[in-house]
Amino acid sequence: MNATYSTCSDEDILKSIGENNDELAFAELYNRYFRLLFNYTFSKVNDRFAAQEIVQELFVTIWQQRHRNAVQCGRSYLFSSTKNLIISHYRKEYTRRFHYNQWEIQTEDSIDLTDQQLLTSDLQNRYEKGLHRLSPKCKDVFLLSRKGHSNREIARQLDISEKTVEQHITKALRILKDYLKEHFAYVFLLISLF
Repeated sequence: MNATYSTCSDEDILKSIGENNDELAFAELYNRYFRLLFNYTFSKVNDRFAAQEIVQELFVTIWQQRHRNAVQCGRSYLFSSTKNLIISHYRKEYTRRFHYNQWEIQTEDSIDLTDQQLLTSDLQNRYEKGLHRLSPKCKDVFLLSRKGHSNREIARQLDISEKTVEQHITKALRILKDYLKEHFAYVFLLISLF
């Protein structure tokens, strides 16, 4: 860490980078924020390589666009820019997975079904497999709730308490969400960002 910049504000460092092409100021900014931004990014993407790439992309962009950056608040700018790069990462990842899945479906199965039918069928299969992961009692409670029965009716029919019914439904939803989350990774991850 450079002692010259260790007491400077983030805004002063960004200004020095932009106005003076100051590599030492850039190094100070990098040393201050890389680990913090990496940890933030990793908490959102849960992939060390992707988190490192995103944060490095941020710093490369800061350096490449140093003359255009007129930043008022350094920390909030860095985190806001990082969040935008995370969203961009998920868009690219979703598009890549979507195209890969489309290609995989087309090469494995030449049945002439519409994409919607294939996706619906895939989702239904995943849902059925997810149901098999539930205990028999949990599965019974969950299926009755999906058929429109109230918690009270389910409790009476299965001779259990309403609280137990609620617990089974909550558990079933959590297990199914975890099982299906790969299918809906893009949606779940965007929701978790905000």
